[in-house]
Amino acid sequence: MIRIVTPDQKSTITRIIALEAEAFGDGGLDEWNLLPLIRHGRVFVLEEDSLTAACIQYMKDWNDPSKAYAVGISVDKNRRGKGYGTELFRASMDILADEGIKTVELTVDPENASAVAVYGRKLGFVISEERRDEYGEGVHRIVMIKDL
Repeated sequence: MIRIVTPDQKSTITRIIALEAEAFGDGGLDEWNLLPLIRHGRVFVLEEDSLTAACIQYMKDWNDPSKAYAVGISVDKNRRGKGYGTELFRASMDILADEGIKTVELTVDPENASAVAVYGRKLGFVISEERRDEYGEGVHRIVMIKDL
């Protein structure tokens, strides 16, 4: 089941923070930045057997309100490589399209060839630019976009 997370779902929020830490270590979302995304953006989870198996977060682009930025996606380590992230990404973009979003943008580490391939081949994103030193010297990002 895929659903939008609300601020009152404390156990789901705790689980998302754990997924983020598992996937990204110190770079993962914590309650300080996750709650604003829940309140002012969109946070979706995919649940299986009452367990949050995957999470994706979006925020709108202030310069183009028809565009959403995918902040991040995390999948339970025991479910990676089984299509959970792809399923959640597709379903969440369908919901965003129903809400009037026309384009989704994301950034990805250029060294993460498997993610670039999944976003392109399975989800239809295209590379639009490379941002050098986006997160500090030597930390580059590829920008990918998809029209909904």
